[in-house]
Amino acid sequence: MPLKTIKYSQRLGDILRCLPAAKFLAEQGHDVFFDCHAEFQGVFEMTSYVKAGHGQGDVLDLEIWPDKYEAFIKSRKPWHDFVYSHPEIRGAKRTEIVLDLLDAKPAEGLPEKYHLIAPFGVSQTFKRNPITIIQDAVKELGKDDTYVLCPPEVKIEGLCTYTAKTVEQLAKAIRGADQFWAINSAPIILASAVRRGKESRFWGEQGESEVQNVFPFEGLVRMD
Repeated sequence: MPLKTIKYSQRLGDILRCLPAAKFLAEQGHDVFFDCHAEFQGVFEMTSYVKAGHGQGDVLDLEIWPDKYEAFIKSRKPWHDFVYSHPEIRGAKRTEIVLDLLDAKPAEGLPEKYHLIAPFGVSQTFKRNPITIIQDAVKELGKDDTYVLCPPEVKIEGLCTYTAKTVEQLAKAIRGADQFWAINSAPIILASAVRRGKESRFWGEQGESEVQNVFPFEGLVRMD
């Protein structure tokens, strides 16, 4: 079986957005590997069609940052159109992220009913004030049922917080939330895979950086 490796080292959200490319290549009869940093390799425990690996067979370097970033912004193409212009993956269903090995068990460490707010990110150009989003959520949804998705080093006094131990647990936490609110970061990309048809509120990038936003999907509600 011919081998293919997709190279996209960093940014969890972008790695997730490359999964339709991996699935497409697998459907063409390739054995598909994905070359990324070790911290993101948990993604591939949720997929049957691609596994973590380095430099196996032909390599498709899809990574935007840093070498292709300027060309990407100048193109004014949405992320999924710019990356999927690569001739070997043009036929992929570029907005269908399939996590076919994700089981139906709920996330660990959360109650049966909860709302989840994801106001933090590391690579936004158009900065959102996470405090404003959190305050709006508490006002509308109530303090007791609202959990703020946080990196482990962030603590918010007086509010429930949640830190996922793995990418799989993060996907389950997002899937199980009653209301889910997020900025343009990896959690909203996961929502496109596990919450289609279930409302997800979204605060995106603006201006020339809007091309980095998640693609529209059923249930996505833009708040700007």
